[in-house]
Amino acid sequence: MAGAKEENQVVLSYHDSLLRLSDVNLLKGTHWLNDAVIGFYYEYLTQQHEKDGNARFLFTNPSLTQLLRMEESPNYCAFLDSVDAKNYDFVFFPLNNCDSLVSPGGTHWSLLVYSRADQMCYHYDSSNDYINSFIAFEFTTNLIKYFLGQSRNRYKEVITPPQNNGHDCGLHVLCLTDMISRHILRTSKISNCDFGAILEMVQNKRTQLLNLIETIKSTCSVDNE
Repeated sequence: MAGAKEENQVVLSYHDSLLRLSDVNLLKGTHWLNDAVIGFYYEYLTQQHEKDGNARFLFTNPSLTQLLRMEESPNYCAFLDSVDAKNYDFVFFPLNNCDSLVSPGGTHWSLLVYSRADQMCYHYDSSNDYINSFIAFEFTTNLIKYFLGQSRNRYKEVITPPQNNGHDCGLHVLCLTDMISRHILRTSKISNCDFGAILEMVQNKRTQLLNLIETIKSTCSVDNE
């Protein structure tokens, strides 16, 4: 019981994200990432881009993405208008194939990115058999109705290097988000992004995330002194 209490201990409260010890421990080994870890990194990216004066990207929290997936498109405005989604050039959605709002689950993460200039949703799935393609296509249908006000086929599956195990899909989402956003900053377009270094990035991402958490914790401690 004491172990369970320790696992529930808050390690870091960072803007709109909260990490508990159980979340951080997922980075210490071959574990599947949960929405808390992915949400933390998306919050970090949000803060970094705002600090750099870049307002082109909206990094959508996994819990909001899941909520939208469970909603009908006419209800999207209640959630996406509040974050000014239509005013961003690119909106990143981390997709989980869980079909519930009240219980955790799912077996796979993938990435969906909406491009305002292209009026297109691009799907990046690291599984060999594109596990999330169907839910990504369905989600795109609703997103396009929200962003464009009409039903149109604006979905594209982008081939990316496949993951080499069954647990790194969440890391692929984070690294793909890094690569795509940096590519856009360099080229002002989403197409023709080079994913050649993705497997090396994924291999190092757990350690980078642990170091990032410690750095933010240290900064917060100094600020509170």
